[in-house]
Amino acid sequence: MKIVIATVPGRFPGNRYPCPFPSRWTSIAVDYPTHHFYPYELAYLSALLKRELPEASTKLLDGSWLRFTVEDYIRRLETEKPEWLIFEVDTVTYAQTMLVTREMKKRFGTKVIMTGQYPTAFPEKVIEDGNDYACIGEYEATVLDILKGEDPKTISGLYPNKYRKVLDIDWLPFPEDEDIRRIDYSHPGGYRWMQYREIEMFASRGCPYSCDFCVAGSVYYEKPNWRFRKPGNIISEIETMRRRYPQMEGAFFDEETHIVNKKKILEFCDALEASGNNDLHYEAMANYQFLDEELLVALKRAGYYKLRIGIESVNLETGKSIGRKTAPKKLEKLLKIAKKVGIEVYGSFVVGASGSTCERDMETVEYGKRILSQDLLSSWQASIAVPHPGTPFYKKAVANGWLNTDNLELFNGTTQGVVNYPDYSANEIWESYNTMSRTFTLASGCDTLNMIKSSYGEKTAVKKSDRDAVRQRIGKLTSLFLSCDYEKTVKEAEDVIKEFPQLLKSRFIMASAYERLGKADEAKKWFEDVVVKGSDYEDARFFASGAHYHLGTIYIDEGDVERALTNFRLCMHLDPDHKKARQSYWDIIGNRKVGEAEVKVVHSD
Repeated sequence: MKIVIATVPGRFPGNRYPCPFPSRWTSIAVDYPTHHFYPYELAYLSALLKRELPEASTKLLDGSWLRFTVEDYIRRLETEKPEWLIFEVDTVTYAQTMLVTREMKKRFGTKVIMTGQYPTAFPEKVIEDGNDYACIGEYEATVLDILKGEDPKTISGLYPNKYRKVLDIDWLPFPEDEDIRRIDYSHPGGYRWMQYREIEMFASRGCPYSCDFCVAGSVYYEKPNWRFRKPGNIISEIETMRRRYPQMEGAFFDEETHIVNKKKILEFCDALEASGNNDLHYEAMANYQFLDEELLVALKRAGYYKLRIGIESVNLETGKSIGRKTAPKKLEKLLKIAKKVGIEVYGSFVVGASGSTCERDMETVEYGKRILSQDLLSSWQASIAVPHPGTPFYKKAVANGWLNTDNLELFNGTTQGVVNYPDYSANEIWESYNTMSRTFTLASGCDTLNMIKSSYGEKTAVKKSDRDAVRQRIGKLTSLFLSCDYEKTVKEAEDVIKEFPQLLKSRFIMASAYERLGKADEAKKWFEDVVVKGSDYEDARFFASGAHYHLGTIYIDEGDVERALTNFRLCMHLDPDHKKARQSYWDIIGNRKVGEAEVKVVHSD
């Protein structure tokens, strides 16, 4: 039995950013640049199937991370010829994913299992569209039952049956780290603004709230719930990842909400400290309603450096409509305590939520401006509330005639508003979103050319006062390289690095010059230096991506196809338009003997 578990196709035309409220944190690529989330529940599913069905061939393919278009996905799946294909889809990604599944069914008779937010909200539509199975809610055990050949009528969580009872998350193995590498999702900065090389982990599941816009709280589960793993289980996973990836600097607990039960979190903090793993940097999703000073002190002692909280709106009426009790005075007090303790806070804000008006959203804008001006937030996110199908917000929008489009690919939260209220139009909501973004950016302040988002970004940042000098030195260095005088290029690069050691471009040019001189070992050393120092997501996109490509070509020449493939994949992820890296990837994939050892690829520029 050949099983492929896959994330959705990426690069949707016209949309540049992922949905701020992604369904179950599916790894969504909506054009680029975006920062990708590790597809955690699919990864748990992959590891579970490998454990429970060892005779089957199970592969997890994250084509979204690879920036696959629909055509790319079909081309890649042709090499696998899957008997079973499993996708996790949401409102935004369903239509594109269907183009892939229909082609697989047509070519190979592949059976398709759909999971995620969209099948949970519209299971009958998923079946009508020709898919074989639609899973409702949490799906690992449901998919396992399907593949074990259980009678579909008896499988809970499988349409048309009812929701399945939530599972014991300690029963699950550690999520997938073979077909995809968790470290590859850890570039700091970017969409998530991580400070360090943090591997995503999931200490809990569920949420006690039922916010009207949130899929996790009001659609994905039959009723609110929250489950926390055993501390020893989590620590074992942390230590496993540390052994596998020495460059790991921390973990991001990226579940719905990490902090609900004070007693359990305090026990976990004690366990982290006792194990010695409090030397890492941790961040987590949190509800400020559950925080207090005792907990903040314990979290700091355990190694936490940042909490991500959903502020959403501070207006009382909007909060009531959403289903969240707003407490702006308590929040501001907590933010001051967090700053004193030494814990950063990332705040997410929303405009256009149910119950909002322009005046109410501006109240939130002014509040955010004030706390940002006091340096009480280290980073922030602004979004437009999206009425995802199945949520109470969607039902309100349909019942009241608020929706201004039925194009579900526009339900992404950052390209335009999809709701028109009687006294607050989609255009006005869009303007409120822009006002919030501009106001918060100005309130944050920045004395460097680009806003610093990570510890790596701090190391490579250029001060505005140095801009002209940097331009002059890099211009001279670039001219030397273009003149093909590579010996002088190396010497000039050495001088630039001495004067401005944070610059990545001078290192990249140095490596390229050594490559042109035929000094592969020196070139490899400097390209790898760019990769390590260019870990900030923006630096990685502009410099490490190219370094990965050049490393790939060097490893091809050395006959190390596997390391070459890893570097070409990283280049594709960071720079989707790098045609040579993409072609090299397909050269390697096309020359593989399925189920056998790699064959050497003859690479040419």
